[in-house]
Amino acid sequence: MKALARSFVYWKDIDKDIEDAVRNCVDCARHKTDPAKAKVHYWEYPSMPWERIHIDFAGPIFEHVFLLIVDAHSKWLEVYPMKITTTKKTIECLRDSFARFELPRVLVIDNGSQFTSYEFQRFMQSNGIKHKTSAPFKPSSNGQAERYVATLKQSLRTMQKYEGSIQQKLSTFLLQYRKAPNATTAHSPAMLFLKREIRTRIDLLLPELKSRVQDRIRKGVFEFRDRKFDIGDKVAVRIYRADNSKWKFGKIVNRDGVLHYTVEVQGTLVRRHVDQIRPVGDHVQENDFIPNVHRRFSATDVRESNQNLQHAEIAGNPSSQVPNEEQDSSSTSAVPSTDVPAHDSPPSDVQLDSSSMRNPPVPASPRQVPRRSGRIRRPPKRLDL
Repeated sequence: MKALARSFVYWKDIDKDIEDAVRNCVDCARHKTDPAKAKVHYWEYPSMPWERIHIDFAGPIFEHVFLLIVDAHSKWLEVYPMKITTTKKTIECLRDSFARFELPRVLVIDNGSQFTSYEFQRFMQSNGIKHKTSAPFKPSSNGQAERYVATLKQSLRTMQKYEGSIQQKLSTFLLQYRKAPNATTAHSPAMLFLKREIRTRIDLLLPELKSRVQDRIRKGVFEFRDRKFDIGDKVAVRIYRADNSKWKFGKIVNRDGVLHYTVEVQGTLVRRHVDQIRPVGDHVQENDFIPNVHRRFSATDVRESNQNLQHAEIAGNPSSQVPNEEQDSSSTSAVPSTDVPAHDSPPSDVQLDSSSMRNPPVPASPRQVPRRSGRIRRPPKRLDL
């Protein structure tokens, strides 16, 4: 228009005058096109889950209207099917969601009549929630909720031919959505909101963490090649109530776990840990555990041993000889303190030096007769309560 006017006439500030005339034209301003769209302004990313939520209605879809609640931090989605979208029903759904999670700090909604009523404003103020509304007929201002409205509609229409109620289809959609990683956060909504991954049917393809950890522990710690017993093996088990015995023989009758066994000991079933079980031979008997020091000897062997010891002392020291009566009376009471039994003395005509008198030579004997111990055994003192 300005170029056309300048081709015929000209005066000072002709361009400015033409612009003012067009700007003040009522008909031109009334039918003018929309201005250029502004740059997208992104919401500030919250620092914690459920700090800011966006809500909106979707539908009607299959004769149902859905209330969507989206967490801006984790992208966690809550959906409530509704047949009527009154303020009272909307408050009931929000109260149920707030009771399970917590009260948000900011709630972003559009200018629907349910959200601008006095009752809804009072509900927001009483719970300390900052209420933000978007501009009318500008759904992109609440784009977080609008995006999930489109996603929900597309998913429910895709499952239209599937069997099940609308609630079952909605639950299937939410379960899969909450596990899938989000393109913006690169994490699943469940991981950011619940701090863990939720279990779905696809997890059946992989072994559980508990099974993997238990198998690794058993391979690294509980694999004892010398500590495994089979049913019927002859073993020795630890006994704690016997005074003079620590181990008794038995037979494995059952394996209770990785480290526990049931053993039959003399007709009694006892349960023991592998640290309390030792393998033994198949033909071992109960009396094999009695040490040699506890065996009893006959009085004749002990009396002969004592006499041989006394003869050896007399041969080593001739001046200490006593009459036969005194020697016979003391032979049964005097017990020498040496542990090595002496034998026949050398002939009397052999001269012995001092070293040989202190340590008389002991000839090799094919049979050594043990002596009776001189230790006095006293019964143990037990506390009688």
